[in-house]
Amino acid sequence: MRNERSAEGPSAPAEEGMAGAAEWAARSSAFEEPPLLMAAPRVGQPGRFKWMFAAVWLFYLVEPVAKVATSDHTVGFQVLIYVLVAVFVLMYGSLAFKVYPKTGKVGVVNEAPRGVAPILVAMGVTAFVTSVWVDSDLAGMWVYVGAGAGLGLSMASGVAYRGVLVCLALMTVCCLITSDLRSVGTWLTLAFPIFFAGMSTLGIRQMALLIGQLREARTQVAHLATNEERLRLARDLHDLTGHSLSMITLKSELAQRMLIKARAAVPDGPTPRLDAALKEVEEIEQVSRQTLTDIRQAVSGYRRATLAVEVASAHAALDAAGIKLVAAPEVAAATGEFDPLSESALAWSLREAVTNAIRHSGAGHVEVTLEHQGDEMVLTVRNDGRGLAATAGETDACGGHGLTGLRERLDAVGGRLSVGGGDGDFRLVAAAPERGLAVRGLG
Repeated sequence: MRNERSAEGPSAPAEEGMAGAAEWAARSSAFEEPPLLMAAPRVGQPGRFKWMFAAVWLFYLVEPVAKVATSDHTVGFQVLIYVLVAVFVLMYGSLAFKVYPKTGKVGVVNEAPRGVAPILVAMGVTAFVTSVWVDSDLAGMWVYVGAGAGLGLSMASGVAYRGVLVCLALMTVCCLITSDLRSVGTWLTLAFPIFFAGMSTLGIRQMALLIGQLREARTQVAHLATNEERLRLARDLHDLTGHSLSMITLKSELAQRMLIKARAAVPDGPTPRLDAALKEVEEIEQVSRQTLTDIRQAVSGYRRATLAVEVASAHAALDAAGIKLVAAPEVAAATGEFDPLSESALAWSLREAVTNAIRHSGAGHVEVTLEHQGDEMVLTVRNDGRGLAATAGETDACGGHGLTGLRERLDAVGGRLSVGGGDGDFRLVAAAPERGLAVRGLG
């Protein structure tokens, strides 16, 4: 009987509400500013005419081309020169178009777009053949090859810088084997523009890289600030009402116990007033319990796990453990961009994967990526530590046992979990519907 249970004393759930604020305060204070380790920052947006920024400098080929019309070359030789120049211009324009696409997703600024290397090789061959065997006045083509190397080659490991130096070396070879170009003055006239054009484009790309990092950092800080405000609201809501409601529940249970004792002390006979009072007190307890439950659910919604916060927490935790984290910028940037419940499930997956990497894997590197595949968002966490055997059967921070707890969370939102790989290449892949379980079911 409920009355008999109440007479035994206050129940444990009535006291649980007093412990939540400390936990949330501890979690919120653990969030640290993430380091700028963006591997692929986005820079600007594709523009319809952005490629002309690089192509406009072809204007300086007008003068040597104009000289061909007044030269003593045969018509067929003049046509050959025009064809070579036209082909070179088309190749340089296509290179600029690849680096500055008109449409589509923004390219990765510190990597070479596809097809750049073949175009640069073709431009170098055209410049070499033209300046050595066709018309030495067109040796200025090497300036555009150097600028293209600085503009299109990867910035990783100094590839673009070495490309500019290779262009400079090939131009020097042309000067040495061509009598019309074999002079220090001519070499300097070509060397300085090649070097500074290549270095200038590299400098512009470095500036674009920094701008991209700042934009990604600003987005991530905005997400963290939003989550911090939610945590503050959750703490305030709990502090203002949780304690009071817990005390109301406690007092209601004590009042029930006193009324039951008073009714038991009355001689045999009806006690309608005591019964009515006991019923009212029971309803007060039920309302206070339900209100406390509702507040806990609301607070739980405010403190729902997000990818931006988990990436920041992972940076701090892994750095303290001496593990290097490489997180793609789209992971943190995806916060708020798809279904909140799906994001929360993926965020818990990231948290558990990081916890396992620290406690069990012995890894030195962790890589996190997020991809949009069909109607799902797919989170992949890799580490170079011990494989599946290191995580099987362990108790996780999600209230379950290792992978079982994660599967339950993902199953609840219509997602899926897969793990694989042995020692040195352990992978955890979690997928959740982009638009949520209910919306996907209707589709």
